[in-house]
Amino acid sequence: MVRFTHPEMFWILIPFGIFLIWNYFQGKRTNKQIQSIGNKKIVNFLFNRAVFGRINLKYWLTILAVIFLILSAVGPQVGTKLTELKRKGVDVIIALDTSNSMNATDIKPSRIEKAKLELSRLINNLQGDRVGIIVFAGTSHLHCPLTSDYSAARLFLNMIDTDIVSAQGTDVSSAIELALKNIESEEEKFKVIILITDGEDHEGRAIELAKEAKKKNIVIHSVGVGTPSGGPIPILDDKGNRIEFKKDRSGNVVTTTLNDAILNEIAFITGGTYIRVENQANAIGPLVNEIIGMEKRELKSHIFSQYEDRYQIFLILAFISLIVEFLIPTRSKKEQIWEGRFMSEKSQ
Repeated sequence: MVRFTHPEMFWILIPFGIFLIWNYFQGKRTNKQIQSIGNKKIVNFLFNRAVFGRINLKYWLTILAVIFLILSAVGPQVGTKLTELKRKGVDVIIALDTSNSMNATDIKPSRIEKAKLELSRLINNLQGDRVGIIVFAGTSHLHCPLTSDYSAARLFLNMIDTDIVSAQGTDVSSAIELALKNIESEEEKFKVIILITDGEDHEGRAIELAKEAKKKNIVIHSVGVGTPSGGPIPILDDKGNRIEFKKDRSGNVVTTTLNDAILNEIAFITGGTYIRVENQANAIGPLVNEIIGMEKRELKSHIFSQYEDRYQIFLILAFISLIVEFLIPTRSKKEQIWEGRFMSEKSQ
């Protein structure tokens, strides 16, 4: 099977063909002008050193070289070959809090939107790593399995909002537990969990699970989204517009604050990094550097078929044609001697 890398280069053949047609008629016109100089003997004498057969050969070799160059530029690929592809990286599982408290606007435009923006930057900077996404609130769900398709991961990330998990609350423990279950038991040192939340843990088992991750050499980086002063939790309608703020039974507006302590402790236990995300730009940058600097392992080794480039053949043929054209002489070593006069064929 044959295919071409740059098929648009075939368009060059159109002006080249027009040039050949124009050159053909121009050559016929030139021949008539030469014949009009005089009779055959005069023409032969004037051009006795020129070898027209060689001139024509040089012309066609030049044309052939140009054709070969165009075919080379088209980039023909013929057949297939087996190639081994090795990729090194780590498995990164993102656990993103989608509880109603992530709608708080102490971080602009909101905690959840800021978290998604920073995670998108993280995914853009991954280099061969696999990434998976877990969403959690009162319960946890695997939203995106581990994949090296970063476009798909970003698509899944953009679909997340605070309504994606119906059971409300902030169960950090269930998120860590689900992340541990989705990490293969072998070679755990190449596994990373990124926990993104405002820090509330209604179940209280997060510290125990962090110690379990430590035993398996799994690093948990924690990212706290919010400010210590906190902010009210907006109640949104179906169109995303704020109706009012969440209130307690006494009618007071509920304020949600960032719980630094538990997130810092989770990261410290597993040897991870804790980052507070507020309104600063590129807040997740240090975490990206941590992942890039980790020891990598070979995640996959694919054997796949691909087309093999054959443009070199036409390039070599063009080069040979031009060399041969350059070496062919167009003048004869024999020279016709002037005899003083030319007799017409009729007078002989």
